[in-house]
Amino acid sequence: MKTRTNRTLRLRGWGTLVLVAMIVAPAWGAIFTDIAGLPAQRAIERLAAKGIFKMGTDTFTPTGTLSRGEFAVLLTRVLGVSGQGVPLPAFKDAAEIPKEMQPAVAAVTNLGSVSPVRSEVRKDAVVYVLTTDKPVYGPTDVVELRFTITNTGKENVKFEFVNSQFYDFIIRNGEGVDVAQWSLGKAFLPVNGLITLAAGESFVYPTQWKQLDQNDEPVLPGRYELIAVQTTKKDPTTLSLALYRGALPAYPDNTFRPKGEINRVDLAAVLVRALGLGESPSQPPVVSDAAEIPAALRGTVGVAVEKGLVPILPDRTFRPAQPATRADVAWALDKVMDQLGRYDFSKGMLKDIRVGTPTLMVIEELNKAQRTFRVARANAVYRNNAVAELKDLQAGDRLLFLKVGDVGDVAYIEAIGK
Repeated sequence: MKTRTNRTLRLRGWGTLVLVAMIVAPAWGAIFTDIAGLPAQRAIERLAAKGIFKMGTDTFTPTGTLSRGEFAVLLTRVLGVSGQGVPLPAFKDAAEIPKEMQPAVAAVTNLGSVSPVRSEVRKDAVVYVLTTDKPVYGPTDVVELRFTITNTGKENVKFEFVNSQFYDFIIRNGEGVDVAQWSLGKAFLPVNGLITLAAGESFVYPTQWKQLDQNDEPVLPGRYELIAVQTTKKDPTTLSLALYRGALPAYPDNTFRPKGEINRVDLAAVLVRALGLGESPSQPPVVSDAAEIPAALRGTVGVAVEKGLVPILPDRTFRPAQPATRADVAWALDKVMDQLGRYDFSKGMLKDIRVGTPTLMVIEELNKAQRTFRVARANAVYRNNAVAELKDLQAGDRLLFLKVGDVGDVAYIEAIGK
């Protein structure tokens, strides 16, 4: 039975090969015809399968460049954020930003990223921790803050307070000005005696910040400290996290320059901020042109290189001012999609391929149910980590695959088989 099934697959596969060769040239089934063998080939194909880069043309132009406006659109697709309803900042060149790009530009110039998402202070047996619920926030997302105080010792710990305000949250901008404070306007009662934190127990104080100032206005792009304080009468304990609002900021002259090319240092900085990776690599990047990287961004570039987001060039340079190629951008955005879990791979075992118009793929899922999927005419296939074609797949192969949209055609397949 197994032999007959495999024979059927081979015959059907060859039949499809002949048909497509007459209709689509020169590459059978390829999503793009000019990316074969590139290090970023899979990244480009996976992003195209999920609609980050649009399909519909034969070529991708991997050595081409992208404007800042185009990059803003791609980044919002990857992060799944929207700028709809978010006012476009009053850039001097706002009129030069195409209308269809304005929501994306509004989103990325107000995109918030927390780096890192956890801060800890230890005082003897008491551990203080401040966390956020995620590293990246859209312009209108609520930031969930959680302040936890844990007694890790074997003895109870007692705290003395002025009143019933046991904690506070403060948002402070880069100029050191408090723009929002949880306790402002609240009433607190007197407290008699000490407050006990039992051994092994925790005080947990959650709050939400809507990225608004004390007057309920959205805070401007810039760096903010998210501060939590245990407001003891003596020796209060303070922790903070940094939030950067504006992953792709404007230039110092308040222009966005939507037609300007995105360069390699901007690409590194944006993606490190968007992933909340911090600015301190374990080792600085060993590149011969380190002096050409702006001092304020050397740590960020180091993190980008360390995480493989923007690799060092073959001659051991980084070339920060060099425009990032479309292949560079695809490589980086694919890493972001992976790290944020934005690829919604379907999986199962291949039962059959039914070649026709359209071609259908029968999959057995983990619960043994069988489902049929249409295969896109332009597709990318890998089998046992090597470039393949649909005709190379065999019944019994374990598949991971991506569909165009939630219920669209299968455009990308990774197969493992004997």
